[in-house]
Amino acid sequence: MTKPLKTPMIPDKPTVSRKFWIVLWATCGVSLLLELTVHRHRHFEDNTSFLANLTNGFGFYVALGFIACSASILFAKLLGFFLKASEDYYDDTT
Repeated sequence: MTKPLKTPMIPDKPTVSRKFWIVLWATCGVSLLLELTVHRHRHFEDNTSFLANLTNGFGFYVALGFIACSASILFAKLLGFFLKASEDYYDDTT
């Protein structure tokens, strides 16, 4: 058996989560500001479709990336709930 660590590991420090959120929001803000400088070509010229107008809108791809990343994290947590092995999985001293 390994001994527990006396000092917490870096991910366990309380300042990490605050720094993480600051970096995350700063990255989102920079992404939105950079989108102002990029010339974007319209993929869909049809103005009658709601989805076509949505993809041509400001910040669509930033929001799409954030939603896709959040959904994949939530899906992984849900999948881990179903695939989790019990604590005595390797205990064969019956």
